[in-house]
Amino acid sequence: MNEASSKFVDNLAIEKLLNEKLLKVSHKPKNLVFDNDEKIFDNIYKYELDMSKVKFVEGDKNLKRFEIPSFIKTKVYTENDTIYLYYHPAENPACNILLLHGLYDDNMINYTFLIKLLNELKFNVFFMELPYHFNRKPEDSAFSGEYFVSADLLRSRNAFTQSLYDIEASRKLINNINTLPCLLVGFSMGGCISFRYHILRDSFIGTFLINPVTDMLSLIWENPLLIRVRKDLEDHGFGKERVAEVFKILDPCENISFASNVDNIAIVYSLYDQIIGMEKNTIFIEKVKYAGLKKIFEYHAGHLNILRVPRLSNDIYDFFTNCFQIIQ
Repeated sequence: MNEASSKFVDNLAIEKLLNEKLLKVSHKPKNLVFDNDEKIFDNIYKYELDMSKVKFVEGDKNLKRFEIPSFIKTKVYTENDTIYLYYHPAENPACNILLLHGLYDDNMINYTFLIKLLNELKFNVFFMELPYHFNRKPEDSAFSGEYFVSADLLRSRNAFTQSLYDIEASRKLINNINTLPCLLVGFSMGGCISFRYHILRDSFIGTFLINPVTDMLSLIWENPLLIRVRKDLEDHGFGKERVAEVFKILDPCENISFASNVDNIAIVYSLYDQIIGMEKNTIFIEKVKYAGLKKIFEYHAGHLNILRVPRLSNDIYDFFTNCFQIIQ
C-alpha cells in the first residue's frame, strides 16, 4: 500500500484517539501488590468450561455470538465478567480461527473485510472481545478499552492476565462446537496477548500475529498513545523500572526462549507502522529471529490498513496449511 497514505491513516487515528478519548481521562495507581512469578498462570490448565452456563444469542443480520463466563471474575466490574465470542461460520469449513482485536478497538467493522476473506477460504472465525472492550466496557468507563491499560497498573496487569484465561475459555468452547483444528490470530494488542499465550500454553495448531505490540515494558513509557498514562504515573511517583516490574511476567519478549515452540508461529509486521513504530518493529523482529522464529512477513502497509490487505488472508491460509502438514 502507499507509504504516505498508510502513515496518514495511522497518525490520524492517533490524533483522534488522543483528542477524543485518551487525553480526557485520568487514573492513578492503587493497591499495587502482586506476586511477580508464574503462579498467576497456574490455574489456566485446571479450569473446565461449564457448557450449561454458556449462552448462544442470534441478533440482527444473523449475527451469532456466544456469551461465556470468564474464568477470572473482576467483581467490581460485572460487565467485564462475560466473554463475548462472535461466530462467523464458513461453508464447509476446514479450520477454526480465534481472532483477537487491538487495544481501544470499538468498531468490529474494522475486521469485516478480513473475516469475509477468511470465510471464503473455509475458515470459521470466532471474534473474541478483550476485557474492558465493547460489551465488556464498564458503565462508568468513558470508552472501549479505557480500563485495559491505564495508570491503575494492577487493574491493567489483571486485564492482560484475564485475557489469557479468556483465550483458554474460548478455545474450550470452540472445541465443543466442532473438532476442526483451530488457529489463534491476534492483531496489535491482541497479537501481543496471543504471543504470550503461545509461549505459555501452545494449545492451538498455530499462532499468527498481525502487527503485535512488540514490547510491553516500553509500551507505556514510549508509545505516543499513552502520553496521559505516563503523566498520571509520573504524577504519583511511578518510574519506568517499577512499571517494567509490573509487566515483566506478561511481556512475550521477556519470556520467549530457545525452548519455546516457534515452528507453528508466524508474524506479519508493517513497514510504515506509526502506532507501534518502525524502530520498535525492527528491534522486535531481531529478537524473535534470535529466538529461532523464521515465518516473518513484511508488508508495505501501516498499522491499521494492514487489515485490508488482500494478501493477509492468503498468508494465514498458507500458514494453516503448513501447520496442518506438520502435525500429519
